[in-house]
Amino acid sequence: MTSENNQSSEISANCEQVGRFWQNPRVEQLLLPHDLACSQAHVQMLGEQGIIDKQVAKTVIDGLQTILTEVKNGKSPLKSDDQDIHAGVERRLAELIGEASQVMNLAKSRNDQIATDIRLWLRDSTVEIFEHLLSVRQSLLELAQRDLSISMPGYTHMQPAVPILLSHWWLANEARLRRDTERLLDFYGRLNTLPLGASALAGTTQPIDRKLVASYLGFADVIENSLDAVADRDYLIEFGSFAALVGIHLSQMSSDLLLWATQEFAFVKLPRAFGLRSLNMPQKRNPELLEILRSRPSQLFGRLNEFCSELKGLPFAFSQDLQECLPGLIDMVDTLKFLLELTGKLLPALRFDAERMKEAASQDLTNAANAVDYLVERDTPTSKAAKIVESVVQYCKERNKDLSDLALSEWQHFSAAFDNEIYEHLTIEGSVSARSSFGGTSLEQVSAALKRAEEFLQHDRQRLPSKFANRLLEKQIDNTQKEKQTKS
Repeated sequence: MTSENNQSSEISANCEQVGRFWQNPRVEQLLLPHDLACSQAHVQMLGEQGIIDKQVAKTVIDGLQTILTEVKNGKSPLKSDDQDIHAGVERRLAELIGEASQVMNLAKSRNDQIATDIRLWLRDSTVEIFEHLLSVRQSLLELAQRDLSISMPGYTHMQPAVPILLSHWWLANEARLRRDTERLLDFYGRLNTLPLGASALAGTTQPIDRKLVASYLGFADVIENSLDAVADRDYLIEFGSFAALVGIHLSQMSSDLLLWATQEFAFVKLPRAFGLRSLNMPQKRNPELLEILRSRPSQLFGRLNEFCSELKGLPFAFSQDLQECLPGLIDMVDTLKFLLELTGKLLPALRFDAERMKEAASQDLTNAANAVDYLVERDTPTSKAAKIVESVVQYCKERNKDLSDLALSEWQHFSAAFDNEIYEHLTIEGSVSARSSFGGTSLEQVSAALKRAEEFLQHDRQRLPSKFANRLLEKQIDNTQKEKQTKS
């Protein structure tokens, strides 16, 4: 008998261990409040529809609220032998209110509930990321305003091409994040739909009102097809694609800044707090935070590939595979928040050497394109003008001269169309101001673009979705207060 008891205890212990294999504590911790809110909304609907007694519904909702308060106070309802968070909540609710707890699972399943829990959590996380995006965009616009007078070389193929304003570069980065903001809002619209009520996959025989539950939880609509509702994880791919693009944009921006921070460029310096001293070469401080900003987005690309691999080829229904995405999703959200927060700290701390940048913009014959434009404006065919200026550039390189060093007679040796006005086209200021087409780098165009960008940002602030509190609980509190006032 003792041997049988020992064997039974060993089996029980093994079952507990196996039960924890597929449960990630971080996932449970993050989803618990949303799971409780989801159940509260569902039970409230059951009472409103007359499927259960309203007093029973209130008892269950109050019990769930007690569990939520315990969770907020650091007490988890989960035990080692609970299969998942739903089982832990069910057990704790039964301890609090007895048999009435059984109505909580009427007309729903764990399949549609976990699908709802994920959307609730990701919806709130999306709002936080939206706020971070707006904050970084605000920083970029403030830098663009600050650096309107700073000229720098613009590069193509990592070679100096034509002078531009540093503000123009800041605005280019802001424009990318503005598109990312639009992508996030577009994604949010599809995310903000409710799967609950789909039950296991085919709906329920009970006369539930799914749209009523959606209104309680702040969803804009419900997912119509019940099979699609429990199986859909398209939003993981969408969010992953969005996050990967943000990562690319931040990584490319930091790549430029890292080049500019080298001694060879010396365009920008980071405060000492943002660099780490080399142990073996103490004369050197390494811009490792910028390097992290450049490299960490690789994790986002890896997670996106993970989502595609996990979802590819799944039978079209609910399976445990769908929950395997959760740790990766949480990691991706954390990584993206970190990158945006780091960017927001780094950018205002950068200090630019305006004189060094202007000097670099004057070197390497970056004004050659202006000489081409000069000839074209004087009726020289574009292809011929390019060949003429190419000859002038070669002439300068052989003699170690800049274009501005050439005498008028040297210019006219290549084309009689050159006169004294050519020198006005060769200054940095003249070169920048000449790029006056819409969206160009002239001060007039950059100032106008900055104004438009500020208006876009203000508009986007007004589009910021709200983080949804437990609207059902707020409604109950409001009704309780009204009842007290009426009695008084």
